[in-house]
Amino acid sequence: MKRAILISTLLMTAGASTSFAAQQGQQQAVPVQVAEVTSDTTTITQNLPGRVLAVRTAEVRARVDGILEKRLFTEGVDVKQGQALFQIDDRVMKANVAAAKANLSTARAQQKLNKQTLKRYEELLQQGAVSQQEYDTYLAQSQQADAMVEQAKAELEKAQISLDYATVTAPISGRIGRALVTEGALVSATNATHMATIEQLDEVYIDFTRSPTELNKMRNLFANSDATDSGSQQVEILFNDGTPYEHPAHLEFSSLSVDPDTGSVMLRAIVKNPDHKLLPGMFVRVKAPVADSQTLIQVPQKAVQVTAQGAMVKVVKDGKLAMQPVELGPMMGTSWVVKSGLNAGDKVIVSSTQFLQPGTPVKAMTTSSQNSEQKASQAQ
Repeated sequence: MKRAILISTLLMTAGASTSFAAQQGQQQAVPVQVAEVTSDTTTITQNLPGRVLAVRTAEVRARVDGILEKRLFTEGVDVKQGQALFQIDDRVMKANVAAAKANLSTARAQQKLNKQTLKRYEELLQQGAVSQQEYDTYLAQSQQADAMVEQAKAELEKAQISLDYATVTAPISGRIGRALVTEGALVSATNATHMATIEQLDEVYIDFTRSPTELNKMRNLFANSDATDSGSQQVEILFNDGTPYEHPAHLEFSSLSVDPDTGSVMLRAIVKNPDHKLLPGMFVRVKAPVADSQTLIQVPQKAVQVTAQGAMVKVVKDGKLAMQPVELGPMMGTSWVVKSGLNAGDKVIVSSTQFLQPGTPVKAMTTSSQNSEQKASQAQ
């Protein structure tokens, strides 16, 4: 009886061990986040440093001599073209205008008198009472009086212009900076005293340079592929922290010559700036298109591991993690260009898998499927 109980116990123990070993052999698949490789057209871009410039900049300068009486604007606000900005003491200008008006009245009176005298001499000449020489003398004096009237008109206009210049106005609409002169300061037309600066910021220029050497290297790198020059005139603007600017920029021109001082080609883009987030002098990054390709593939930087044996990416093959050697091209923003080693449809692992070994069962999850599972688990 005891022997039968012992044999039964041994059989039960052996069965339990076999079941535990089977469970150990069936390892649970680890969920990993993947990005599927597609064969869509890839735009090859290049990140370049750029600088913001105002589309129009106007320096407000003095055009008459005098003492500055008032500042008529608030610093750092938007002003309209023709808006009064400064008032210069204009008493001397007003006196000059009054004197010019008096001179014009005198000249017109003399002109009227000479015309009346000339008319009488014309009648006397016909009667033979005066000589031709006397008549020619009064004719010349009448013409001289006409010229004096025109000169007086010009002097009055000149005096009026100087009086108008005593009120300094905005030459363009835009954002005005700080006042560079204060009340009581002597401003000069001779030295063209700089009083303030106005910049138009609703649109701004982005000036950036592209090295011909780097551009040729990139083109040679893709010479054996189907890459073609990108015809896009649109570029993307990024802040220095990598945040993209919401409005696209468009290329205005590309210099046809190389700057001998920098050895680079000058390019300029224009972009809308309604909220004035881009300020003149600010440095930004310009993501400019170089070429388009239908075979070159880009993968996120975090998916690539560079080892002594070469570049590798982790992929999902037959439900298991596998290491795939790849040939890398240049960096494009936050992604690597993969010249070979991957095909359309491959699932590249982009989540952290540093503790998983090749051959480990994994469950491929895209961002959308992962969010769906999380919502389902929260609902339960």
